[in-house]
Amino acid sequence: MTTGFLPAYRAALPRAEALLPYLRRIDANRWYTNRGELVSALEARLGDMLGLDGANVITAASGTAAIEGAIFASAGRARPPRPLALLPAYTFVATASAAERCGYTPYLLDVEPDTWTLAADRLLGHPALERAGIIIPVAPYGRAVAQAGWIAFQEQTNIPVVIDAAAGFEALLADPVRCTGSIPVALSFQATKAFSSGEGGAVVWSDFAGLERVARSLNFGMLYTRESTASGSNGKMSEYHAAVGLASLDTWDETCRANRAVTQSYRVAARTHGLSARLFVAPDVASNYALLDAGSPSMADDVIAALRAERIEDRLWYGRGLHREPHLRHAERDPLPETDRIAPSIVGLPIASDIADTDIERTITTAARALALCR
Repeated sequence: MTTGFLPAYRAALPRAEALLPYLRRIDANRWYTNRGELVSALEARLGDMLGLDGANVITAASGTAAIEGAIFASAGRARPPRPLALLPAYTFVATASAAERCGYTPYLLDVEPDTWTLAADRLLGHPALERAGIIIPVAPYGRAVAQAGWIAFQEQTNIPVVIDAAAGFEALLADPVRCTGSIPVALSFQATKAFSSGEGGAVVWSDFAGLERVARSLNFGMLYTRESTASGSNGKMSEYHAAVGLASLDTWDETCRANRAVTQSYRVAARTHGLSARLFVAPDVASNYALLDAGSPSMADDVIAALRAERIEDRLWYGRGLHREPHLRHAERDPLPETDRIAPSIVGLPIASDIADTDIERTITTAARALALCR
């Protein structure tokens, strides 16, 4: 059955001709960074799409920079009495890296078995809260994280919260009232995301003064002056990346149609081979993911081996949990039984806006055969 190599993900960003009008504007303006015309236009369009005032969006150089900016703006740099950033062990390492760059020490928490994220009400009363300076819930694979529970948590504990919704742009579009508000939400626009500026990110927040602090933290602590008044770094989006983002928005409807077709093809193939209950695709997760729950780490290993034998690339998008990363293996943490079960069991399957139906069928057939042998 083996045919050509099938990559886990193939981005499809705007082609050169779609970028030319924006690049010509950059040439005419001779303004290449430092919050230029295209960055402002991208922020306004994103705000309009979310049904928000455009002033509710600040772009960043990356999704990680967006998390850092949101942490600096809402909690500031870590202080000795509260050095911890509480975050899920089941996430991409960028969540912990952003917290560390703001001076915090990651403390790893287990996730809920069904949502794969933190539950605000279950965190109340946790003994680590007295040392926590920031809480960073994650929207796993772009799944929606409602603000209401975390707003209540923040009000009850007085501990700032930042939501890492790296792949969550579609979830915010689907329900901005539920998913945006008084808690900052950090997005990634990296090339693997459904909406991309090649590299980039944004913070969405209803607090205008808070967004000013985000902008300041992403510009060396400077805002409206050349004086640095707070901790910061260079985390601004360039005009060139904004051009890619604007061109991507120009074809957003077309991109969504293509992604819906891919999702439907995956659903049909999974249903045909009895894997519907194991497959996670949009809208349950962001459309840049096709995930297979193999049921256990050992069954996932069998699926991965079968896929690789057929030259089909896979991903454990979040690795095997942050506590399995060499850099974080000594991090303070709770017991992590759900993370240890989920992280090695959720296999990322190949996905692209133009993936062929035959490649989807080939992938699902291979996975189904491997799981049949596991029974």
